Amino acid sequence: MVVHTPEPAATKPESPDRLRAGSVGAAGITFFVVAAAAPLTCVIAITPLIIGFGAGISAPLIYLLIGAILLLFAVGYVAMSRRLPNPGALYAYIANGLGRTAGVGAAFVSILAYIASLVTLAAFFGYALSGLLETLTGISIPWYGCCLLAIGAAMALGHREISVGAKVLGVLLVAEVAVLLVLAVVVLVQGGARGIDLAPFNPQGLVVAGVGVGLAFAYSSYIGFEQTAIYAEEAKGPHSVKRATFAAIILTSVFYAGITWVIILAFGSDAVVEAAAGSPGTLVFDSASHYLGAAALSVMEVLVVTSSLATVLSFHNATSRYLYALGREQVLPSWLGRAHHRTQSPYRASVLVGIVSAGALGVFALGGVDPYLGVFTWGAAGSAVGFISLQAACSLAVVGYFKRHKQLENAWTALVSPLLAFIGLAGILSLILINFPLLLGVDVGMVAVLVPLSFAVAAVLGVIYGVRLKRAQPAVWASVGGGAQSND
Repeated sequence: MVVHTPEPAATKPESPDRLRAGSVGAAGITFFVVAAAAPLTCVIAITPLIIGFGAGISAPLIYLLIGAILLLFAVGYVAMSRRLPNPGALYAYIANGLGRTAGVGAAFVSILAYIASLVTLAAFFGYALSGLLETLTGISIPWYGCCLLAIGAAMALGHREISVGAKVLGVLLVAEVAVLLVLAVVVLVQGGARGIDLAPFNPQGLVVAGVGVGLAFAYSSYIGFEQTAIYAEEAKGPHSVKRATFAAIILTSVFYAGITWVIILAFGSDAVVEAAAGSPGTLVFDSASHYLGAAALSVMEVLVVTSSLATVLSFHNATSRYLYALGREQVLPSWLGRAHHRTQSPYRASVLVGIVSAGALGVFALGGVDPYLGVFTWGAAGSAVGFISLQAACSLAVVGYFKRHKQLENAWTALVSPLLAFIGLAGILSLILINFPLLLGVDVGMVAVLVPLSFAVAAVLGVIYGVRLKRAQPAVWASVGGGAQSND
């Protein structure tokens, strides 16, 4: 086995090639990843679909099941982040566990998944803000114009130190979680529509025909939690990523399960499935109006906008760091791998991400694509395929990496947990692909094939590019994933 020594990208004195260490702690990282999950938006948009078209009143258990699988995944994932602190995270771990060529393929999939998510979330923000402004003021502003506000805000914060973004996301996250907790308290105090009912937590409820659809929908509520490791280089202390990862998974799982149970109680176990299937888009708003009053609707509509803005900021940060990591290792143009001389933020990558996002949204706007039924549904469903594929591959990469470094971790961390996670993730991915047309929510014909296929194409192109790097630029290829040993 040959050990390759990476050739670091050339640096300028005024442009350090590393992000600012010790910039963000476990709490700040947790804010980033939980904000990326958009709790309020997911509860409003996803939970009714799981109830009405998936697992029925067993929806809370679906969230707990997803959380359990992701906790298994996190065991090996955080171990890799501790050994290989790299803003490229999934890409870097796959490169070190399955080989550099596979890592480049993963990098291409990662870029597509993060850009798709960012464009998706910006489109939803534009859609939500445009509707809110028209409701409040009567002034109609095109959704694309509203999207540019979010992209501009993300670029501005992307130029600053990461701690600034963490504080902004913290405020937005607390506000959206607070309104749902208030609703939960009121429903529980009043006993819901039929009294306190624990039937939604009966494990037998998972043995239903719609459990596959429910799992597919629920997973999209967790997209973004893997961002914890992206901030490993900027974290305060070696355990910040570990604490943030497990905190994010546990908090979101318990929160989603609890709020879903409350929504079921609000309507009653005997009536909620019919209500969710009949009008999924208004189910949560209807419960808020009934238990909190009409004023709660206005507050919730505003918080949906701020919630989607928080996701845009979070995914913009993560995408910028992915491009930065690839630029620093010269897989992408090296100028992307330069950090700002004062804030040590990935400012060049941030600007590029903003330009690409605005351009993609402009294409959709000029093409007359609906921001919600088109951009949002296609992008959300597609990026779920990309992320879960990467996580499944990363689980195998954990096994591969620690097989060559047996002395670093125990059998649970290095073998058992990642294999169990792979089985669970592969099962969810299969269910997502089987139910993909339903996930899109509309009759889109070939789009149901082309959207997931695009990630397979990205992976193949990445592998081809990796092979080319190995032959034509061996020094660059040796730096892929941080230049650790490879089994290629």
